[in-house]
Amino acid sequence: MKIAKRFTLLSACLISSSLMAQSPRDAKTPLGTTIWTGSIQAEVGYWLGDATYSIGGQAWSPETGKIQLPDKISELKFPLDVAYGALGGNLFWKNKVEIFGSLSENLTDPSSKMKDSDWGVFDDSGSLDIYSESDAKLTAVAADVGVRYWFSSTTTTNRSFLLFGIGPSLTYQHLDWTLSNVDQWYPSQPRMAHDTQSGVGATYNADIIMPYLNACALFKFKRISGRLEIGLGPALVQDEDNHVIRQKRSTADMVGVGAKGAVELRYDLSRNIFTLARVSALSVQATGTSTDTGYGGELQGYNAEIDEDFALTSFTGGLAVGYNF
Repeated sequence: MKIAKRFTLLSACLISSSLMAQSPRDAKTPLGTTIWTGSIQAEVGYWLGDATYSIGGQAWSPETGKIQLPDKISELKFPLDVAYGALGGNLFWKNKVEIFGSLSENLTDPSSKMKDSDWGVFDDSGSLDIYSESDAKLTAVAADVGVRYWFSSTTTTNRSFLLFGIGPSLTYQHLDWTLSNVDQWYPSQPRMAHDTQSGVGATYNADIIMPYLNACALFKFKRISGRLEIGLGPALVQDEDNHVIRQKRSTADMVGVGAKGAVELRYDLSRNIFTLARVSALSVQATGTSTDTGYGGELQGYNAEIDEDFALTSFTGGLAVGYNF
């Protein structure tokens, strides 16, 4: 039921195209011909990796003023590790200008747990003092859109061609975890018992926007074609960590850089139907300041600031079937 529901959502939301689509589908169609062509496709695969945020460095509170802490005093690692579904396609004008995009969403919850580590809690030795793991549920949506200009073919025959394309693109990801069933223990104090708590313990969400320059090379020989893509650009990240148990919320706006790449292999079953395999990777690094606010219990009215680092590393691998028009 969950998979069917999410595929229904994908089908309703997508009105565009995908990085998975090919450029000119037939070498017999000369570059510059005034026609519109395009393709659509559906993909399923596996999305693995994690999002990590850590705090440390310069901190501030009304009680202490500005202070310098170790570079890393706490780190939370949130898993992806999910199956996903994607829909996409593209549209070409004169086989020169391509508009493309894709929309993907997770179909399962993570197969691994969220990990939370804290250093220097009991003393300043830098030891790992508190460690916990929690079950994770995830809502993940990723969208990618762009425009690409294809330069004239450097090698063109009736059966093969080699093309190069470049253009501006935009990647957006919304990642939203709900964490429950916390199991916490104390590595530096092994005699202390585990602390466990059922129910929701925290939520964490991150929004990533990355405009980038996309460069692509495509080679086609008869029915087989291959594609290589790379992209680099600035990254903007907003995140929120809500510690439900402690009644404390941390938010941050961060700036950094992102890089992505993809490799694709496609086989044309007919003039209109094709299948493809695709592997892609995305890495984002960003830094900023986290603002902590207490909203209940002992932390009611609490506020502080501390440096925060964010890192996203993800890989996807999938199979797709598509239709040329």
